[in-house]
Amino acid sequence: MKVIVWILVMTITLIALPLRMGCSDEGPEYGIYLFRQGKDELAIPELERTLYYHESAPDAPYLKLLLGLSYARSGQYGSALSLLSALVEELEDTPHGIRKEKLSCETTFHILNIYFRQKRFTDFYYGREQLALRCPELDTALASSVQYMSIAGHIYTFDWKAALGELEMSPLQSTDFLKEQIEPLVGYRSKSPVLGGILSIIPGLGHVYAGRFGDGIRSLLINIAFVSLSYFSFKEDMPALGAVFGVIEASLYAANIYGGVNAVNQENARFFIEKRESILKQIPVPPLDIITLRKELDF
Repeated sequence: MKVIVWILVMTITLIALPLRMGCSDEGPEYGIYLFRQGKDELAIPELERTLYYHESAPDAPYLKLLLGLSYARSGQYGSALSLLSALVEELEDTPHGIRKEKLSCETTFHILNIYFRQKRFTDFYYGREQLALRCPELDTALASSVQYMSIAGHIYTFDWKAALGELEMSPLQSTDFLKEQIEPLVGYRSKSPVLGGILSIIPGLGHVYAGRFGDGIRSLLINIAFVSLSYFSFKEDMPALGAVFGVIEASLYAANIYGGVNAVNQENARFFIEKRESILKQIPVPPLDIITLRKELDF
């Protein structure tokens, strides 16, 4: 009986003890470790916890940067942009030293990187102008990455002229291969949809002009077939059936003209999209966790 009472007393005492909530006295090392391992789903709550208890700590801005990048790497772009934008504003309101300026520039760079990945190119190019004003001596690695993203943005939107102009003014090395691929696309004359429609007066010829020889032959044969069906129906004294085939042929003929125009538009689009994708694969895009301030973070 005494043993039972003793166990009950000990258990009640243990239950009554307060839980150690969140280990508030621990430093950020574990959160940084998880970030470095790419375990963002685990790093996010750890970094959030550390910032909650140590919001005014000297290393808090760096931890906010890591938290923002963890959000971005896990696809939470909205949360990442909100946190990183707030961090830039916070750094602007604090006394500037070299470390704060570098961190502000790097944070702005990551905002641009997220804009780029979201294909928000208007925001990207506006942010790039702000970055150039705020950080005229941006880290070389970051500056090169911004340049590559800018060129890729022009290519993604098919602005070949802007992409070529930026390449010609760029200090980047080994970009001649990009120039060689983009130069022929500047001023490139696409096939004319109007001409495709005119050629489609002869069924299938518009498709052949677009480069779809098989579709052109198919269209020609189908139109010939229904013209023949209508003709022989009238010849065999079946005017009602001939009229039905005639109406079908009229619809097919109109569809042939529309198809010729559409084929030219589709082939033009396919040509440029294939060129774009081929060129974009050759442009190095920075990862979401590029950090040049590793010494400050004890990386």
